[in-house]
Amino acid sequence: MKRYTHRIYGFLQRPTGEVLVALERFKDRPLIKFPGGGLEWGESHTECLIREFHEELSLDIRVGDCVFFNDFPVISAFDADVYVQAFFYRVEALEDADLETLDVVDTWEVPAENGEQFKWVRPEDLDPTRFTYAIEQAASRAWLAEAKSQK
Repeated sequence: MKRYTHRIYGFLQRPTGEVLVALERFKDRPLIKFPGGGLEWGESHTECLIREFHEELSLDIRVGDCVFFNDFPVISAFDADVYVQAFFYRVEALEDADLETLDVVDTWEVPAENGEQFKWVRPEDLDPTRFTYAIEQAASRAWLAEAKSQK
């Protein structure tokens, strides 16, 4: 049986312009993505993002507009019977985002063990080809286009 999964992600941006990126190893696979995760049964997109940011970053957020969603088919890398549709929203921290992040600007290394790290990335350093999957690559291009139009 073919199924769908919805993934919900957030673009958290500092006042100085950097966006938060997640470097993760999940089920022994390296992933570069944005913070967020899977929509649980009965959740709205907003509820999902609030939960994911709290679980991953211990951060309370406000969810803004949807910046991107994939309107092209993507088969899950983890289950060939599942299509993935992902939604990417602008989010803002409700308090100072004093997050534990990588200090090394040039590193894009994912953890050696299953787990997640985060880094702030300047728009000029955000290379869509660094992201693991086509959805995140397209979403990062959409975010970059929007960031440029707001200047």
